[in-house]
Amino acid sequence: MNVNSRALIFSYSDCVHYLAGITHEPEGQSDLAQLLKDSAGKLRKFPSLYRAQLALKEIGFNQCWLVMQSPYDEMIGGGAAQKTELPMPLAAID
Repeated sequence: MNVNSRALIFSYSDCVHYLAGITHEPEGQSDLAQLLKDSAGKLRKFPSLYRAQLALKEIGFNQCWLVMQSPYDEMIGGGAAQKTELPMPLAAID
């Protein structure tokens, strides 16, 4: 883990899973995040926020940013999909 790295968990509206990744971009930017993959090279999908937190904790992160994206404004003719980043401590591993 690089000290300049930020851990991210991605949440998309109406999605049944979370994605986790790492970026070197500053707060508010996450377009170049490297998403976590399994040994076969497929994206790791987490069934809960807690499981995504544990995966990031296991690779050495103590906090992450929850990136929430919602397309609803765009769907009704509004602006581009909204994205919000919220800082959060990671779950403790027992």
